[in-house]
Amino acid sequence: MFNPSIFLMELSNNDMPSLFPFPIHLHVIFAVIAAVFFVYRFITDRRIFQLIMAIAVPFSLTLWISDNRTWFYAVGIIELILLLVAFISSFIDGGKKDKEKSATESEMESNGEQI
Repeated sequence: MFNPSIFLMELSNNDMPSLFPFPIHLHVIFAVIAAVFFVYRFITDRRIFQLIMAIAVPFSLTLWISDNRTWFYAVGIIELILLLVAFISSFIDGGKKDKEKSATESEMESNGEQI
């Protein structure tokens, strides 16, 4: 069972200071869960922003490769770009899906079928 006090103690007892605020095993767990979730949602919904997020979240694990500040900022810029592209594509892709849905509904209504 999840114990928040142990989690907080683990965060505060970080012996090796780094650029990242919590230990690698917690980061890996979060990244894997998020990637699996976004891949599943992409398979079911076919929205491109879900695929972009499935790539963006685990990409942050590359911060553990190096303690170089340049890499840290490069990953931040890449993550920002991926998040912006995902945000914009959610509106573009969402608009297409809504138009397809309304076209299907109006076609069904013209055929005399109930929705």
